[in-house]
Amino acid sequence: MLQQISLITIYFFIPFFTYAAEESITITAIFNRLTQVLNLLIPFLVLLATVVFLFGVLNYITAGGDEKKLKEAKSVILWGIIALAIMLTAWGFVEIVIDFIFGNETLPPLPGPDLAPFL
Repeated sequence: MLQQISLITIYFFIPFFTYAAEESITITAIFNRLTQVLNLLIPFLVLLATVVFLFGVLNYITAGGDEKKLKEAKSVILWGIIALAIMLTAWGFVEIVIDFIFGNETLPPLPGPDLAPFL
């Protein structure tokens, strides 16, 4: 199990190392790359948590009064809500810290790709 986790960790960080090999290694370049990766990862995680929540709702509706299925569906709904709450709370906390440190009055948009050219 530990070996699988370490392999997953190595595969996750390979893009960072290849990026660093192509350009000069500076702390700004590393943070810019990390920001790019997280801006692609965070919307996927929010979507995944939303799908888990909706899957739980669907299971709850189709349980047909079976107590075991209802209990499982409630658990899935609860975990979906918890995942969404944690992600949105973390985003809000980061924004509060950024506002406190830099004195920025306007909140930046939610993380994710820039969709303005497509709208």
